[in-house]
Amino acid sequence: MITLVLATLVGTWASFLVSLILGKMVVWPFVAGFGGVCLGWVVKRPKIREGRLFWITILGWGGFLIKLFSQMMVETREGIWAGGANVWGDWAGHVGYIANWVYGSNWPPQNPWYAGVRLAYPFLFDYTSAVLARMGLSIPWSMQLPGMVLGVVMVGLLFKLTERLTKSGVAGVLAVAIFMFSGGLGWVYLIAGQKILAVPAEGVRELTHSYEGNIQWVNFVISEMVPQRGIVMGITTVLAIFMLWWDGWEGQEKKKFVVAGVMAGLIPLFHAHSFMVVGGVAGSLWLMKPKRVWWYFFVPAGLLALPQLAYFAPQVANYTAGFMRWQVGWTAHVQNDNWVWFWVKNLGLAAILIPVAWITAWKKDRKLFWLYMPFAVIFVACNLWVFQPWENDNSKLLRFWYLASTILMGWWLVRIPKVLAVVFLVTITLAGAIDAGGWLNFSKNKLMMWSRSEMQLANEVRNLTDKKAVFLTTDAHNHWVVDLAGRKIVMGFRGWLWSWGINYSERERDVNKIFSGSPEAGSLMNKYGVDYVVIGPGERDVFGANEEYFSKHYPLLVDRFGQKIFDVRK
Repeated sequence: MITLVLATLVGTWASFLVSLILGKMVVWPFVAGFGGVCLGWVVKRPKIREGRLFWITILGWGGFLIKLFSQMMVETREGIWAGGANVWGDWAGHVGYIANWVYGSNWPPQNPWYAGVRLAYPFLFDYTSAVLARMGLSIPWSMQLPGMVLGVVMVGLLFKLTERLTKSGVAGVLAVAIFMFSGGLGWVYLIAGQKILAVPAEGVRELTHSYEGNIQWVNFVISEMVPQRGIVMGITTVLAIFMLWWDGWEGQEKKKFVVAGVMAGLIPLFHAHSFMVVGGVAGSLWLMKPKRVWWYFFVPAGLLALPQLAYFAPQVANYTAGFMRWQVGWTAHVQNDNWVWFWVKNLGLAAILIPVAWITAWKKDRKLFWLYMPFAVIFVACNLWVFQPWENDNSKLLRFWYLASTILMGWWLVRIPKVLAVVFLVTITLAGAIDAGGWLNFSKNKLMMWSRSEMQLANEVRNLTDKKAVFLTTDAHNHWVVDLAGRKIVMGFRGWLWSWGINYSERERDVNKIFSGSPEAGSLMNKYGVDYVVIGPGERDVFGANEEYFSKHYPLLVDRFGQKIFDVRK
């Protein structure tokens, strides 16, 4: 399993770097890098001896994840459907990155949703999907297949790590269940007339997410693992690193620490939060036991990660509102909740189980107690600071605290009476299990992502325009120009731009001026390198586009399905 993670990291980086040098996308380095790492594993002829509980866990969760991911983006006669609201919201952004490599020419990488600005976002897992699409998969399956495979690998690694730390396969089963079906007290919404949580005016849609009830600890599967994509690669890599540390510690095996360091150093452009966590945990463990073997991890990790961190630095530094800020209680302020009550609502009985298990570990398993310490620090830090513009993104760090907490909880649950353990398990996972299980019902959850007419328009645009062309459009989060045609736009969904730390106020004013047909329109289009302007329902409704101005001054390239595209290059 670790080999598969390392092969994905190496293969993706190999293809990306060669493509960056050549200025065009090539897939053979991915095949060479991925295949080379896998071949090295095969040559060693490793012995695979896993117990029954491991295979039951893999097969059970594998079936669930295959079914789930296979219906997250489905094409029908009407168009392409998303399998859930969170996928409809997030995958539109990821598809835009992928399409700009597959159908466009995005070298060096620019943000396709904000043309002319470099892509300072952890994009490499989307690049992995772009490579798979170039190798023959459809874009939906280039996203779904890695999610399935790495999801199963993540489950297997969490099981194995828990089993090794606790010496209990049952604890591994429990840790996986608690992590995947994370939830809190949201299940009380099932009780008619309950007064514990405020009921949303439009009714309860998810038991693990409620603004009115201030339930912010969303279920991992439906709110992070599937829609956010990069986090599954990040967590899987971090689990692989933890396994290498554990296996290599007793014998002070330098090679395993080097491999762990290489994996850590390759992860920032896949999932930056994962690097933050693994770096912090490594530093904490080194302070506890400063053995020389740690330097075999720190040196390759630092050398490989430093250029990536430098790449991110300007965007973080230039965000005038402050990329990170002091904010006690994370999101407890949303409904003016007491900090303790906020976490009880969001974690349920886990809010009791976690500290009790940790205190018990002090008496029964001192090593486990100290291994959990860095993750307790992460929890405290995320309740004092917000580490990115959007406060909810702290969950990307808190998820690693909860990952360690599930191992601790699994260890404790196997030590108490079975009846009590079942009560804890059911109450902790019920809300998450209902929400995650509900996503298997595609017909109930599906949302139209792109219509058949938009797909046809995109095909025309790909045939009629240069791969590097820049379009002016409305700021729809799933605009077909970016997602289906693979072309860049001047200003995309403003909710994303803000969360990425981009100050778009000046560009927003300029876009309004262009669409209004002001005297400055022509010079402003030159400023942003606009080649084509789209005027459709979105552009008219959001920006009040002056169609008469563009009809008078520029030739019409396409006029179909209520959308007009003007060629403004001259």
